Amino acid sequence: MKRRTFIRNTTAAGLALGLAPIACATPSLDTEIVILGGGLSGLYLAYLLEKAGKEYILLEGSNRLGGRMFTRKDIDRDVGGRGIGDKYTEVMKLIEEFNTEMIDITDYMRSPTAIYLDGQLYDKWPDPATNPAYLQFSAFGKSPQLTALDQWYQKPELDEVYSTLLKRNGLTEAQIDLANISANYNDIRKTSAINAYHSSAFRKFNGSERILNFKGGTANFIDAIANSLKKQVFTDKMVTKIADQNEKIEVHCKDGSTYSGKKVVSTLPFSTLRDVQMNSTFNTNQKKAIQQLDYTNITQIHLEHSEAFWEEDGLPVDMWTDTPLERIMNMSSSPTEKQLACWVNGTGTAFFDTMNEAEIAAYTIKKINEIRPASEGKIEYLGIQNWGQYEYNKGAYAEFGPGQAAWFLDMIEPAGNMHFAGEHTAHESRGMEGAAESAKRVFNELMN
Repeated sequence: MKRRTFIRNTTAAGLALGLAPIACATPSLDTEIVILGGGLSGLYLAYLLEKAGKEYILLEGSNRLGGRMFTRKDIDRDVGGRGIGDKYTEVMKLIEEFNTEMIDITDYMRSPTAIYLDGQLYDKWPDPATNPAYLQFSAFGKSPQLTALDQWYQKPELDEVYSTLLKRNGLTEAQIDLANISANYNDIRKTSAINAYHSSAFRKFNGSERILNFKGGTANFIDAIANSLKKQVFTDKMVTKIADQNEKIEVHCKDGSTYSGKKVVSTLPFSTLRDVQMNSTFNTNQKKAIQQLDYTNITQIHLEHSEAFWEEDGLPVDMWTDTPLERIMNMSSSPTEKQLACWVNGTGTAFFDTMNEAEIAAYTIKKINEIRPASEGKIEYLGIQNWGQYEYNKGAYAEFGPGQAAWFLDMIEPAGNMHFAGEHTAHESRGMEGAAESAKRVFNELMN
């Protein structure tokens, strides 16, 4: 039985949930395609399927849509992906389709950075070659780079522990410790250099010249896509089981509801898909990837300021530190506003994982006051976003360990009636464009 009632979501993301009780009355729905995950890849796939006249339902585990594009209404901050290159082909199509208002942040996104190291604060580092905030990039830049966007999974000779490469290019063990603070990975002593090669190639060959943000937050963009959909979109549908029965495939949710279709498309990060009971026959590398692919832990501690303390001490707003706060950034999309957040990566997030929110707030304010005395009495704790502990993602984005890039082509193959999308399955792009690229690939798989 097909239900054509479009269920909207009335959550902080600005959508409506109006008819959710009907889902309880009709626990099993038949459709052509069941999409798992209401992030950008799931929403874009739904958009493409709808334009092609295909039947689908979309199931999102949390109470909102957007996935890792997340505007936290309670603190009025974007806490997920938001930076868009002007040559992000698939994302820019959607932005133009929905006439989404954007802000060009290119000219003021790279602000000066103060350095706090060994108890001393520097307004600028005296020797650019040894600046701890850029050690990773200066060392990595000495290596030959990829010459195409899709070479990253085709170059096993480059697939080594990242710290090994950095050490070969001149960094000492002490400098590698400092580089780990700036590197957006869990641990450069464990992750693969392939991640850095892929990121570098994407920056070089994607061709973007301008960096854009969504005016008013990413929720405006997500709402526009979701509100355009006429078919079934459900939130609060945590998937617990996927049963492939050859003729159809069933999805069982935590609330007891069941949905069946001819095909299922999982856009779920492997960090959460591995918790789902499945009977699909996965190939060897696919099975390993689902169970082992790592996701980067990122903790953001957002702050509010009552006065511009940086004007008092004459130092840059942004800071790199060797403290547990790691980096303090201005996250605003406006050249005249400042939205401060501490950005903690990888193994550094464990420091805060054992604290409650009151303890995190107290520690953060005290430490910043210690580093920047001018900030005392002028900053307040706003909120925390811990992506590593966020149950619907368990990490900010996929990162490949040594040897795992060789799994890539196998891990994105359909398994029976199950297909795979999401940023971790993109051949070329990364981030939001990777999510959209993957949706387009799966759409083509389903149409053939």
